[in-house]
Amino acid sequence: LDGWNYALFSIETALNVAFIPVFFVFGYICIAQKNLHVNFRATLFFAGMGCLVGVVHRLLIVSARVCCIARRDTSLVGDLLIFQSFGQYLYIFGSLFVVIERAIASSFSRSYSRHCTGFAFAVMFCGMIMLLTLLHFAISALRLTNYFDLYFTLMQIAVAILNLVALIVILRINTSTYRKRHESMMQLADRYHLDENIRTGRYFIPVALNDFICKVIFAGLCSYSIFFTDIPLGHDSTHLSHAYDVMFACQRMFFGLALTLRSEKFDNLMRRKKRAIRVLDSQAGMNHFDGLKKLWS
Repeated sequence: LDGWNYALFSIETALNVAFIPVFFVFGYICIAQKNLHVNFRATLFFAGMGCLVGVVHRLLIVSARVCCIARRDTSLVGDLLIFQSFGQYLYIFGSLFVVIERAIASSFSRSYSRHCTGFAFAVMFCGMIMLLTLLHFAISALRLTNYFDLYFTLMQIAVAILNLVALIVILRINTSTYRKRHESMMQLADRYHLDENIRTGRYFIPVALNDFICKVIFAGLCSYSIFFTDIPLGHDSTHLSHAYDVMFACQRMFFGLALTLRSEKFDNLMRRKKRAIRVLDSQAGMNHFDGLKKLWS
């Protein structure tokens, strides 16, 4: 390991450590922010859990890489690398089901809000996420098929594109319908459902856009490795391999910060502080003018 390795490991570790407290704030928001649908919050939390699992695995792998006599291929690192993909699968399928849940809510707005508000459907969505995650993890860990790494890479790119396009379509349809609410004499409950669909779509679309940008960069780096350095996919041991890890650490941090800072809970907290400052300023102004009145009276 040279100086560049230690520098890149330090950057990645700092991002991963900083993500942990952000995740706990994000988890509190998923529990406490009641203006978001319970199914949306449940699937969103599982996507965040995928990020947390990825962070923990990367911290363990970096510690093993640095501490194990500075060698890359140790038995401990090899065992940890097998489990590294579990967090990726959990995040990919979690983010996919976030969009699927919103698509179902937009297509069947009235019946969805009436029949799918309990925890049973949230458990069903989470169970499907875990089932797909465990299935893909078993295939990759047991090496049941060849070229699985290539399949998963293409699937990540496809899911990122699908999520972004689907969210844009959902937002356009719901926004267009909401603008025509007065002409169509829409009921108040239907307006609320449309507003919820628009609000959740705008809440998650920065994450979908960031995922898409990261996958474009990832595809470019992979293409460079394959076509210009003749290194097979997944076998790059140069400093370029650290670029993947740093990029994914930035992606996880953006996920946590974007959903935390743009949440209603955080916004209310900031407004509460601003309101308190305004009250103090107004009280100071009133005291000043009261003093002037006494002086001139």
